[in-house]
Amino acid sequence: MIRIIAIDSIRADGVSYWRNLRPLTELQRAHPNIQVRFMDEKVSLSDLMQTDLVIMFRPVREDSLKFIENVKSRIFNCKLILDIDDNLWRLPPGHPHEIEYTEHAQTLRKIYSMADGIWCSTEAIMPFADAMYGRGVVVPNAVLERDLPEKPSAYKGVVMWRGSIANFDDIESDHAFEQFQENQAKFSRWFFMGYYPKRLRDINTKGLPPVDVARYMSNLLDIGANVMWKPLCENEFNASKSNIAWIEATIAGGICVTNFAGKPGWEMAVDKFTDNPDFIAHQWGVSRDWILEHYNLEKVNRMRYDHIIKILEK
Repeated sequence: MIRIIAIDSIRADGVSYWRNLRPLTELQRAHPNIQVRFMDEKVSLSDLMQTDLVIMFRPVREDSLKFIENVKSRIFNCKLILDIDDNLWRLPPGHPHEIEYTEHAQTLRKIYSMADGIWCSTEAIMPFADAMYGRGVVVPNAVLERDLPEKPSAYKGVVMWRGSIANFDDIESDHAFEQFQENQAKFSRWFFMGYYPKRLRDINTKGLPPVDVARYMSNLLDIGANVMWKPLCENEFNASKSNIAWIEATIAGGICVTNFAGKPGWEMAVDKFTDNPDFIAHQWGVSRDWILEHYNLEKVNRMRYDHIIKILEK
């Protein structure tokens, strides 16, 4: 039996769902020789004594480093894999965590150096996460076929954007404002979940409160979004960003509109708004097929499993 502890923050968010909870749950289901326990850093000594591998998600601070030093000590001698979903070395100026992560930069470097293996959600993160030269692998976001609807959402002219204050630069950018002005009248309703930008508020826009990740993922198809909008500023941080928005758009039965369309991970997103129901239905189908081929959780979890075995055999 391979005994794994998955360490994440107490409050599960979208990244926790995509990188931790969902894939490791499915990994355990597919491999009877794997046992996963989901915990935070308040792990007891007896828990670590009964563990072969610790997988940590987004560790940054000194307390995480101290925990990792304990995990890697001679007493416990656990293997350690880090899962990294953002390029924390290239936070854009003004990002809510810019000062905090700059302060922890040296701690972060030590944390990365202690890992036996590193999983990165995109190729662009690899050199920043100290994951080159065989230390890490690209493990993309992925879904199972049952996660995707069999047909697109009925067309009702619904556009949705989801994000927090951390996405301020993207949704408040001049590019996003211009796109909104050019396309606002084409659609009956614009929903903004989480952060509701002031200058994009109008008669056919509405702010939606953020909900917990389980409720959001369960109700994603019910929202009926025909377009999931993901404007992104051109910077190094976003150049490493993973494709959660495009996959969620496909789960919702719609398409993803982003200026990153065509880039790795965003292959079947589109870069312009359209209110043509036939095109939206067609592009949704293309996205669905592409995801099942390239972002299939069964295939991606085989990568996770093979890398776990490799790490444990070192």
